[in-house]
Amino acid sequence: MKKPIIGITSSHEKENGLRNYHRTTVSIDYSKGVIAGGGIPIIIPTTNNIEIIKEQLKLIDGLILSGGPDINPSYYGEDFKEKIGVISPERDENEMKILGEFIKTEKPILGICRGHQLLNIYFGGTLYQDLSYYKDEILKHRQDIYPELEVHTVNIEKGSLLEELYGAAVKTNSFHHQAVRKLGEGFKIAGKSNDGIIEAIEKTDHKFCLGIQWHPEMMTARGNEEMKKIFELFIKKSMNS
Repeated sequence: MKKPIIGITSSHEKENGLRNYHRTTVSIDYSKGVIAGGGIPIIIPTTNNIEIIKEQLKLIDGLILSGGPDINPSYYGEDFKEKIGVISPERDENEMKILGEFIKTEKPILGICRGHQLLNIYFGGTLYQDLSYYKDEILKHRQDIYPELEVHTVNIEKGSLLEELYGAAVKTNSFHHQAVRKLGEGFKIAGKSNDGIIEAIEKTDHKFCLGIQWHPEMMTARGNEEMKKIFELFIKKSMNS
């Protein structure tokens, strides 16, 4: 049986030691997650050429919107606040075009961390630019050690894609300082942490369009069988796309 090809978006990063030199980069863990789930990963480089993007997307059966820098808050109608992090205008433009084209295909989409936030923003949602703007007392959402370490619980909503995999709750890692604020149009909440942060969303009129705030690829790459289930389900849906 032919394995589905999964496109993974990448970052557009400057090389610190060489002036005006840029790299296409993405953690190897995303590829490892796709392979563990039964798919074939390919990395999509950053370009603003829509015709090239359209041709690239014809090659893939599913799309992973990967993690990375903050998204320009102008996309959700806000000015830059004091605690926003690094942004990448080139990547923002590229991924907005990728999502705009790929959503038309109705093929599976998995958004991870930044990708989860991008899905929400593209469909009219907003973010907390930093979790300090959320409320006084929150969990630690940006762990410092061991990418595979489970640091908090995600409580899963009934009837969600994640409930099929994990039931009422799952323990996850956490590497973010922003979070979904207003939910994007057509999405429902699929999971929250114990402090109320939205940790998972899914599009109700799409067969598989899932955003998750944690990093299952980090955990899968280091042997976590529970997190591999996310990639297995995503690859299964991509196989039938």
